[in-house]
Amino acid sequence: MALKKGTLVRAVREKLENSLEASANDPRWSSYIFETWGEVLEFRGDYVQIKFAKVPTPVIWLHKDQLEEQAA
Repeated sequence: MALKKGTLVRAVREKLENSLEASANDPRWSSYIFETWGEVLEFRGDYVQIKFAKVPTPVIWLHKDQLEEQAA
């Protein structure tokens, strides 16, 4: 997956559950990260900053392997 700024992505539940990030957070993930598309804002190593515009929430960081890119 070749992500770049502005790409629309969403989290993949199977890849996020039981991950390092899941063990460091509340395991009850909000459904919007799996059901709506968020915009890639920034990169730091293997992590991607995502903003979900449909819901008034702060941006989140997820590992790039836990994301699904919207089909063109």
